[in-house]
Parts: sequence; structure tokens; C-alpha cells
Amino acid sequence: MTRATNGSGAVGMAATRGPGEEERILQQARGNPAAFAPIYERYFTRVYGYCFCRVSRAAEAEELTGRIFTRALADLPTYRRGSAAVWLFRIAHLAVAGYLRDRGPAGPDTAATVGTPAATAGADWAVRSEEMARMARLIVALPAPEQDLLALKIAGELSTPQVGAVLGMSEAAIRAWLHRTVRRLRRAYIQAEQE
Repeated sequence: MTRATNGSGAVGMAATRGPGEEERILQQARGNPAAFAPIYERYFTRVYGYCFCRVSRAAEAEELTGRIFTRALADLPTYRRGSAAVWLFRIAHLAVAGYLRDRGPAGPDTAATVGTPAATAGADWAVRSEEMARMARLIVALPAPEQDLLALKIAGELSTPQVGAVLGMSEAAIRAWLHRTVRRLRRAYIQAEQE
């Protein structure tokens, strides 16, 4: 475990090492909110990615991510050991669901999920961009629960048991649901390719 000093000379955790370390950090953050920084640093990108997959707009994803971490700090007293990722993504899942419910129906913004020329190189970009756009359109056409499932698994980088814990489902149920969803996407992708 590495320690680093910030500009004021205070010592903080540079990185978290595992579930036990994260539990210790979250327990410590109850009395000292500044101790939460390693959890924020470790999960920020994953939580933002999850939010972005669900709302498809950078500004909304940033706002939601801020709300989620603010809520996590406020909810530290409710943390009762266990996976920090599961605890944090439960908060994220509820925040995103509430946000989408309050926002109401919005048209899909698939352009936000497509790569840019800077992200990929050469003539290959046009082909990749079209494939990514097609896949994005197929994903946003899925029912919201399946979009959420994929966002937790892919953007949130959660394991299947962690996704199950966030959604309150068994690991076997999540595996079966993922399998059906991916199979449906594959069929839709092939069908779209043939049209």
C-alpha cells in the first residue's frame, strides 16, 4: 500500500488494494470524509461510465456522478462491510433509475456513444464508427432493465456476482439474463447487417 502526501503535507492513500482495504477506508471515512478520496479515485471512471451509458449525455452523466458520490458520502453510516463496488453501484443504480424516471422519455442519443476520429486511426475509423453506431442503436432499443444490466457489467466493470448483488438477483439469474440479452443483441446485429 502506498502513501502520498498532498500539497498540505497530509498523508493519504494513493491506491486501494482490495476489499479489506476498501472496507477499512470506508469505515475510516465515517469520521473523516477526506479518507473517502481513494474510493472516489478508484471508482469515479466506472461510475461515470455507467451513468453515461444510461443517460447518453456527458453533462447529465457528470451531474449524476457528482450526486452519486455526494450520496455515498452522506450514506457512509449505512455501509455495513462487504464490497465497496456493490455498495457504491447500488447507490448509482438507484440514483440513475430515479433520474430517468423523473426525466421522462427522452430520445436515444446514439451519437454520444460513438467513437471519434481521435479515438481510432486511419480509414478503419469509418467502419468502426458505423459498427459502433449500429450497436449503440441496438442497445438503446433494449428495454431499460437490459440496458442497465449491460451498463453495470460493461461500463461499471462489475463481476456477475456483483451485478446480482446490486440488482438483488442470484448469480445464476444474472448469467442467464446476460446470455439471453447478448444472444438477442447478436441476432439483431446480424439482422441489421443484412438489411
